[in-house]
Amino acid sequence: MNSGPGRRDVLLSDPAIVGRLLQQACDEIDGIEHAIMTSRDGLLIAANKESTGDDTADTLADRASAMAAAGAGIGDHFTQLVSHGRLQGSIFEAEQGCVGVFPISTTLLLVVTSRTSVSMGRFSVAAKRTLQLLQSPDP
Repeated sequence: MNSGPGRRDVLLSDPAIVGRLLQQACDEIDGIEHAIMTSRDGLLIAANKESTGDDTADTLADRASAMAAAGAGIGDHFTQLVSHGRLQGSIFEAEQGCVGVFPISTTLLLVVTSRTSVSMGRFSVAAKRTLQLLQSPDP
């Protein structure tokens, strides 16, 4: 099922499998520190191990999920305001790295953070590789 031009639904319904793919992205893709899948309304689906921490804690993954939903909503409104089509992603550049929020289906978002001192260009490439890994996992 296709969610629009150039976008495929992620057919991964098992959070454990998604978590392993997100961990694989962090382990294998240079520059990626955290990878989190969340629903568009901010509910955490899965994350790499370092993002989830202690089960009882207010984790990075939990907080990032909520903020990603808000960021994607704002990005959707900006792109509609200027008639540029559907949001493909938002990247926030900070002094020491980047954070990206990417719609991966009509209901899911991917949040990716960079390691310290990764440039926006390198981060953009690494984040897109993470998206590809989720959308085309090896069987």
